[in-house]
Amino acid sequence: MTAVKNITLTVCILSLIYMLVMMLTPDSYKQKVKTVISILTALTIAGGVLNIDFTMDDDNIDANLLYESEYSYNDLILSELDKRLADSILLIYEENGIPVEKISVETNINEDSSIIISKISLTISGDRETYESKVHRVTSDKIGEVKLEISFSEDVDES
Repeated sequence: MTAVKNITLTVCILSLIYMLVMMLTPDSYKQKVKTVISILTALTIAGGVLNIDFTMDDDNIDANLLYESEYSYNDLILSELDKRLADSILLIYEENGIPVEKISVETNINEDSSIIISKISLTISGDRETYESKVHRVTSDKIGEVKLEISFSEDVDES
């Protein structure tokens, strides 16, 4: 019975990862991602049905590492989601002529199990007067209402 629970849990986690990855993957890579996740799912199910052990030796990997770490599965998924969203949002700003030096995105899962962007932190290379209103406009038009933390590296050119 434990094997069935483990297979079910693994398939559920792979399904969640599949959903998140497919939302963030460009169209040109979607078929490759589908293939990889399908193979992982098939190996998981086959391993459980055929009673095959896919684990590695204790010398190569510590199986309890994830459980001993301070991060839960949700934290790991949100961390990866934050990175991918930052890359996607960076492209939006670049397409709109905003020179972003650094970007970070924070996401949360609310009570309805919805993933929301809670904060975007930006460092813009340029001055406040030129880019602040543009950043707010692009953010509200393309992303929605999000808390923004913006810092500017103003170029001072004294010759």
